Amino acid sequence: MNRQKIILAAIGIAAFSTFGASPSLSRDYPFCRKAEAGPGDCRYDTYAQCLAAVSGTAGYCQENFWLQSSGRTIPPRRAPRN
Repeated sequence: MNRQKIILAAIGIAAFSTFGASPSLSRDYPFCRKAEAGPGDCRYDTYAQCLAAVSGTAGYCQENFWLQSSGRTIPPRRAPRN
């Protein structure tokens, strides 16, 4: 009896994880926060967002190297709102 419960629980978990999963969104962001070696944290739409993330740290912002090397263009920076 215990074996049947375990099998049914495993099937239920597998079904829930399969049907409940949503596709992830893949997106290339134009700016990266860098603090050390490696690709950095590339999840910023604007340079201002990246600067806010590195504020008070030893990090810096740069354009996404991977986005540039793929031949895609980086959208122009938006003027800050006043």
